Amino acid sequence: MSRSDRLHTDYLIIGAGSAGCVLAHRLSEDPSRQVVLVESGPPDRHPLIKIPAAFSKLYRSGVDYAHQSVPQPELEGRSLFIPRGRTLGGSGAINAMIYIRGHREDFDGWAALGNHGWDYASLLPLFQKSLDLWNIQKPERIHPLSRIFLEASAQTGYPVVDDLNDHVGHGVGIHPVNILNGARHSPAHAFLRPATHRPNLNIITGARAIQALWEGNRVTGVEVGIGRAKRSIFASQSVIVCGGAIESPLFLMRSGIGDPEWLKEMNVGLRQARIGVGRNLQDHPVVPLAYRTRRGASYDSDDTIANLFRWWWKREGPLCSNLCETGGFTCSRDDLSAPDLQYHFAPVFFVDHGFVRPKGNGISLAPILVQPNARGCVRPNPHDHFSPMIDPKVYSDSADLDRMLIGFHKARAIMEAPAFEGWRLEPYLPMKPIQNDADVITHLRRHTELLYHPVGTCRMGADENSVVDDQLKVHGVEGLRVVDASIMPTITRGNTQAPTVLIAEKAAELMLH
Repeated sequence: MSRSDRLHTDYLIIGAGSAGCVLAHRLSEDPSRQVVLVESGPPDRHPLIKIPAAFSKLYRSGVDYAHQSVPQPELEGRSLFIPRGRTLGGSGAINAMIYIRGHREDFDGWAALGNHGWDYASLLPLFQKSLDLWNIQKPERIHPLSRIFLEASAQTGYPVVDDLNDHVGHGVGIHPVNILNGARHSPAHAFLRPATHRPNLNIITGARAIQALWEGNRVTGVEVGIGRAKRSIFASQSVIVCGGAIESPLFLMRSGIGDPEWLKEMNVGLRQARIGVGRNLQDHPVVPLAYRTRRGASYDSDDTIANLFRWWWKREGPLCSNLCETGGFTCSRDDLSAPDLQYHFAPVFFVDHGFVRPKGNGISLAPILVQPNARGCVRPNPHDHFSPMIDPKVYSDSADLDRMLIGFHKARAIMEAPAFEGWRLEPYLPMKPIQNDADVITHLRRHTELLYHPVGTCRMGADENSVVDDQLKVHGVEGLRVVDASIMPTITRGNTQAPTVLIAEKAAELMLH
């Protein structure tokens, strides 16, 4: 390989998702540090990225990996759609922009596992630090049906709270979102864009990380593929993997870090045995309830050329909404000290990830299990090491199904509250009348999906099943860190973008101070 195929830097970041964008900004603040950021996808120029209401139209596009799980036995053998962003901003460029930090008990639980400095009190200043660059606020206007949802929830016994990040265990409210002047304020816009002028930051798109480069037990760089060419990028300080809960463990395994048996099946030489790589996969199961509503009543009527031009010229109108404007939390049992159920309400039909567009107008409410017991895994296809085999093992623990049954009944009670009378028409999902719990369980098995929040596959800890320590360094390997949602030992209660940004802020603090 010629010298022109080599690049040297201080810090090499693999993946320009939420975490990678934050790290690129923080590490390049000092002009004496050279930083290279590598992203496998294209620049974030897709015209729909900035339109908040268009997020689901980005699924299965050129900025989405569009993964599928292996068939799920507890879901009648269905394979689940798992979108993951592949562009600057990563999944933060294609998500619904909801900002939920997670519950205090989530982070205190991480610290209790021996991860020093990861308790909530220590992390809160870092949550707040990111807000200096990242615009988080409740929307100025929400749909009338979203306000009716809050009223219906109050009639069902849920308090309406001002701040859903104030450790809510039981209550509903308006979602804070990362939207600025009617447009998505993605991690790429908030963190990466202000740093692009820095001469010490080199951003390379369309470059897929192939494997780590080694000198003894130290990772010194990464081999990347750009088109048909390969290039070696070397880092004197650290290689930082920010590929997310699917791509990060695949990269580690391609580099020889993982379960020796899995690596043998891949025909990859063992560099460091860590059986936790790719295991401990967690995500939030979600199931839809949907009702038809009066003609013209919901956002379903607002997907028009006129509203597109209104957004394009004035950044006004219904396309400024993230659609899921309200939601809340509750507990499946009275003795729980923190919520295990979450709700997302949308004044629109949201069926099959938005791929199905029912005729007419509808409203949707989705119960979400935010503390699942199930633990899945992700590993490379032995015949294609860049293609993941994802097995979330949904409802493999029967207690998860039992709690989703409770969540369904609670959601149904909200949707059938008096506030929706005159707006709510016949059910769309479930289509058949619910007679008993057996009917609900059938609906759960046929319609449960995942909420695009995979975590845990490179989990942080000190035991033999962990992958990184509390400094986010890969156990037994020098010069290599993992910084993204894959390091979460347990999934947070709520949408995972905010805690992913937090993880990157924490990593920057650890590396620089």
